[in-house]
Amino acid sequence: MFRRITALATIAALATGLALTGCSSTPQPAGGAGGTGGSASAPAPSKPAAPGLNTPVKVGSFEYTVLGSQDAGTTVGTSPLTQTAQGTYLQVDLKIANTGNSAATFIVNYVKLVDASGKTFDADPTATLYASPDQSAWVAAINPGNAIQGPILFDVPAGTQAASIQVSDNAFSKGQTITLH
Repeated sequence: MFRRITALATIAALATGLALTGCSSTPQPAGGAGGTGGSASAPAPSKPAAPGLNTPVKVGSFEYTVLGSQDAGTTVGTSPLTQTAQGTYLQVDLKIANTGNSAATFIVNYVKLVDASGKTFDADPTATLYASPDQSAWVAAINPGNAIQGPILFDVPAGTQAASIQVSDNAFSKGQTITLH
């Protein structure tokens, strides 16, 4: 019995000693227990990539699909209905479907353009209206199961590199990001 108590006391003393000196079977980060040594930290988990071209993105009752984007020049429309940009127009071709159970109104202001430096641009409703073949893409009531398709135009400084758009289903939500490349 005395041997058992002595063995247990010895094991307890060793465990306490190891714990106090920082020696344990648990690996410690390089540079000591504080992890402040010169080693590099593990890379942060990468953020998932935003959806891109031809990938439907659901936001509320709407499903947005970017079909393409292009430089639309400095003037849009046909005489007498034309609009000239302060800079140049970037055009994003969208399909907007209503996947909800009731009619929903799409307004061009639900779409924002983001450039490569993170600047955000509002759509130009007048230019969008003049550039739309059916002249309904800037505001439209869309019944469930139906969709509209057309260009959304943004008046941006010449040389702007479009990176993505932000789409939402109302004026107060941030919505979702869709990359343009």
